[in-house]
Amino acid sequence: MQIHTETIRQYYQRVGHPVPAGFQPGEGHFNVRRRNYIPGLLPYNRRDYYKICLGTGQMTHTTAKRKTVIRQPAIIYSCPSLPVEIEATSADQGGFTCIFNDAFLLNGLRQEIRYESPLFNDALEAVYPLDEAGVQRFSHYFLEMESLMASDYPHKYDMIRNLLFALIHEGIRLVGPAEAKVPVGADRLVTRFFHLMDQQFPVDSPESPLKMMTPADYAGQLSVHVNHLNATVKKSTGKTTREVIHERIIAEAKTLLLNTDWDAAEIAYALGFEYPSHFAKYFRQYAQTTPLLFRETARAGMLVNI
Repeated sequence: MQIHTETIRQYYQRVGHPVPAGFQPGEGHFNVRRRNYIPGLLPYNRRDYYKICLGTGQMTHTTAKRKTVIRQPAIIYSCPSLPVEIEATSADQGGFTCIFNDAFLLNGLRQEIRYESPLFNDALEAVYPLDEAGVQRFSHYFLEMESLMASDYPHKYDMIRNLLFALIHEGIRLVGPAEAKVPVGADRLVTRFFHLMDQQFPVDSPESPLKMMTPADYAGQLSVHVNHLNATVKKSTGKTTREVIHERIIAEAKTLLLNTDWDAAEIAYALGFEYPSHFAKYFRQYAQTTPLLFRETARAGMLVNI
């Protein structure tokens, strides 16, 4: 079994909109549309695109961390690596949704911003309730992007990128002070290390297990001595390379336990463990509980209301 990754083309098919003329996978893509009511669940998927949603109307937003019942207007930042399930629970859905891919950004966003934004950092909260002033402020950005998309101005996508960057920064302001994966001004080697680690995740299938699990594995790929990598990561993050890797593996293990029906053995193999018993011991060491007990207790306590 795999956790499905929805493509942009599949997104349009699911919401019942035609694929825009000229769309080519891998090329830069952006679109904005008005939200409407789609009955039933939006399936639990990862995605190969980013999405920012200004939503009104009651809905539930479920991730590996929690199930959030949204009863007031909210802005939602969807990180592609974080599997999400959404259900509209009232018919009065409104607001806007915009989607875009990495190619559309043209590397215009500074690397450190990616670790401060919930759009790129799946460790940060994704849903933020808005008051009336907040709804008006965010609506302005979406309305401007909608107007530009309908225009024939030759440089409209440059203007849209500026508005999109503003939406991303608005999200960072909502997050407030938070511990990012990589601190601002981090050493370039640390940024490369986290980028390499991000390439391993998410884990989609036991048939495609993790390949790098130790500092030495990463040092080899980065063509540096493991001691140099350890010292640089420690200086920038306050954690050892091994601690950072372990935290990411445990976080992925929790995601798979909560949001798949894989048994412990399948999760063990997917995470690169040769034997399920080694995974069980590892998980207990870092999570202070067994994998199956974590699955049972965490699923029972995920509901949050906003």
